[in-house]
Amino acid sequence: MKGKLLFSETQHFKNTIFWWIEVGVGLITLGGLAYGISINLSPGEDWVNTPLGNPTNIIAAIITAIVLGGVHWLFTTMKLIVEIDSDNLYYSYYPFVRSKKQLRKNDLKHVEVRKYSPILEYGGWGYRISARNGKAYNMKGSWGLQLVFNNGERLLLGTQKPEELKQAIDQLKDNWNQH
Repeated sequence: MKGKLLFSETQHFKNTIFWWIEVGVGLITLGGLAYGISINLSPGEDWVNTPLGNPTNIIAAIITAIVLGGVHWLFTTMKLIVEIDSDNLYYSYYPFVRSKKQLRKNDLKHVEVRKYSPILEYGGWGYRISARNGKAYNMKGSWGLQLVFNNGERLLLGTQKPEELKQAIDQLKDNWNQH
């Protein structure tokens, strides 16, 4: 960053409805696996002859655990960072956009904070791609920073601080107009 920090926001998926759905599905699935093991084993029974002991079922249980672990990792590590200093805008969306991207005045045709419909415009929250509206990186809510690049590509960065972001964008635009 070159100048004074005007705005900074970091968002996580933790404690969103998606987080709680993921935790619930994981617990139900793991509970079902544990229940399946418990009802299929009788004292002294060889577990290989039970339905869980079937190699296909073991592989399915391992794949389920890996998928649940991967989804959990994604939900716990995903974060959107938006920062604005006096001259530039920065963003990253870990783990998809790992390095911080810097946007300058010459990169952008249009910048505005706006209300949007995540489901109708982008099909939901997260890393979203829409043929009509471009990309969106969002966590929750319905406010975002709409960026239109000089090449016509569009990117919407979600925000939970629309008023603060609007003030920072206004200051950034003023700085850009002075140069």
